[in-house]
Amino acid sequence: MHHDATSSEQNCANCSELEQQISALKDQLAKMEQYAYHDVLTGLSNRRFFLDSLESRISRCQRYGDNCALLFLDVDDLKAVNDQHGHGAGDLLLARLAEILKLHTRTSDVVARIGGDEFGLLLDNLDADEVVRKIAFLVDQFSKANCTYANTSLKLGAAIGYCFVGPKDTVGGLMSRADAAMYRAKDKAQ
Repeated sequence: MHHDATSSEQNCANCSELEQQISALKDQLAKMEQYAYHDVLTGLSNRRFFLDSLESRISRCQRYGDNCALLFLDVDDLKAVNDQHGHGAGDLLLARLAEILKLHTRTSDVVARIGGDEFGLLLDNLDADEVVRKIAFLVDQFSKANCTYANTSLKLGAAIGYCFVGPKDTVGGLMSRADAAMYRAKDKAQ
């Protein structure tokens, strides 16, 4: 009988050790998933997550007739800021822009950093007038942002273009249309 008690105690100790290992593995998996779908600098979703979300939005819009706008943002003069003040200054602008986007979007919206100085947004259930107002509001918020790096005040701005998901759209087609709209907005601003 004493042998069984010792065996049970060892099993419990082994179970406890296994539970700790499982817990540690779960924590590692959660961190890996976070890195797989999020941008480390900004904390926003990354390109991979954004493209997956866009694909599901396209399907939903085509199936149920939902409305979704795709916005592309390109940070103004980021290369010049990096060249003149260093990458820390550019990182500050990217992080500040991300904060503003998070602050002024709904939890149902998808906000992502999709490239070096490019961001994407998926906004559901807004009409064209609402999207134009949202863009004007965001541009205004960027221009008011306090971005100081090494005692230098930096200007935050972004060109924003948009398009709506259409009945026959693909991810690639939408990305191209939104990119073209962003470049048109950039040309207008200059």
